[in-house]
Amino acid sequence: MMILELLDKTNEKSAENRERQGVRLTAREMRARQREQRRAEDALMEIAWSRLC
Repeated sequence: MMILELLDKTNEKSAENRERQGVRLTAREMRARQREQRRAEDALMEIAWSRLC
């Protein structure tokens, strides 16, 4: 669970930086980032489950 919390923190910081710079993501970029984050989370969960077995 700790790794997911770290991912959330890094995503929060990048979102804050974008807001400060006034950069807006297009819908395509937003979906790509969400897809990337979902894949990273799935990979982390797969690692966690494989260690349990």
